[in-house]
Amino acid sequence: MIKSFLSLYMIACTLPAFAQDDPKRTFTRAVDQLMTDRMELSMDIEITDEKGRVKEKAYDILMAKFGEVEKTMMVMQKPERAKGVTVVITNFPEKIGVIEVYTPANGKVRKMEATPENMERVGSNITVSSYASQDLDDLDFAAAHKQEVDGKSCYTFRVSDHADPAGMKAEFLVEESTYHIVQIRFFDEQGNNTSITSLSDYQAVPGVKGKIQPMQIEVKDFKENTQTKIQIQQVSHRPGLKEEDFVLHETSN
Repeated sequence: MIKSFLSLYMIACTLPAFAQDDPKRTFTRAVDQLMTDRMELSMDIEITDEKGRVKEKAYDILMAKFGEVEKTMMVMQKPERAKGVTVVITNFPEKIGVIEVYTPANGKVRKMEATPENMERVGSNITVSSYASQDLDDLDFAAAHKQEVDGKSCYTFRVSDHADPAGMKAEFLVEESTYHIVQIRFFDEQGNNTSITSLSDYQAVPGVKGKIQPMQIEVKDFKENTQTKIQIQQVSHRPGLKEEDFVLHETSN
């Protein structure tokens, strides 16, 4: 049933008042807006290293959840020499995931465990959807003072994985007026800021009410001294995705 105008007004008025005191609620509201399932997107990536050298990459990506199993397919479009290389990542709830890589040059598919090192090797970085899909009971939330980012007043809270002391430690900055995640700051076990991810140009996902996607993402990695700019070229809802859409087949050359 549609709530009365008065009830909606009261909810809208009270949410900003308690959100900063309840970072878990703020986090949930922020990530619930994001499109993280049954989706297709294309992105261009520009990586600048400490010497100013620039690498360009481009991917077409499919993402879907089947029960508690999450699948991601990344098809490389740039550079030209790697075009067609396809990576499928399968994440399971209670065990380590699997990475499959298809290489057109030899037609072979190789498999490996989805360890952090292997995820880095295949070019898969931590994304907002990783947090959206994580069990909130495994996370600790702590509110911090409000901050301003690019003229936007932001709720600030720290998130850590209490089930894994060496796991995620991050600070989220969420715009007060929209609940858009504006920035994520990551920290190592010593508390050093290792990277900053900035998200902007949020746009509605066509055909899906209430879902949005940041079209521009910038990552500053202080450990590697690199800067990565990601431009989402298009995003679309793919409700008909099936598990077989993520199956890789070897080919004969």
